[in-house]
Amino acid sequence: AETALGSRAKTRPDNEGSGRTFENDSAPSSSGFSRDCLNVLLSMTGSFGNIMLILTTNHPSEIDEAVLDRMDELVSLPLPTERERRALLSNQFFRLFCTMEGEGNHPSLVSRLLSKICRANTKARHEVQFDAEGCISNLATDSKTKGFSGRELEKIVQGVLHKTYASDAGILVGALWEQETMKLIRAVAHKHLLK
Repeated sequence: AETALGSRAKTRPDNEGSGRTFENDSAPSSSGFSRDCLNVLLSMTGSFGNIMLILTTNHPSEIDEAVLDRMDELVSLPLPTERERRALLSNQFFRLFCTMEGEGNHPSLVSRLLSKICRANTKARHEVQFDAEGCISNLATDSKTKGFSGRELEKIVQGVLHKTYASDAGILVGALWEQETMKLIRAVAHKHLLK
């Protein structure tokens, strides 16, 4: 939404009248198209009868004021609190993982192969001693995941799932959880720095 609905003041037409636009007096960009989309949206607002338009953005400050003036309702969804992060992580984890049952922590090779081929339960497994609730609570703390969106939290659990399947045993253990979550937290934090 930011691209098509961003501020019209950020672009200017080129001097040759070709219709192209330039940002910062340098290379051509797609902002001319974005400006055109914005102008069409603004000119047609209210002329099509009973139509609902829902826009989402992570950067509301970059939406053109003319667009904001035409919005009937603005809803702000803040990032999840520590309690909400814990609930999101727990829900995602237990949707994807289950405890190993009846085989101990070292199932036979045949048992592992058969479980991958004809597994009734499609969830990944974690060792019996794995403290899922403790690991999830630790991961949800402000010192680790404050400022993370629900999607970013989901991607962390999915990353652990993929590493679990790729591991030799195919079973989640504490060391794998710790190593993978720390790597994924650093990646998300790095992405936040780039914004």
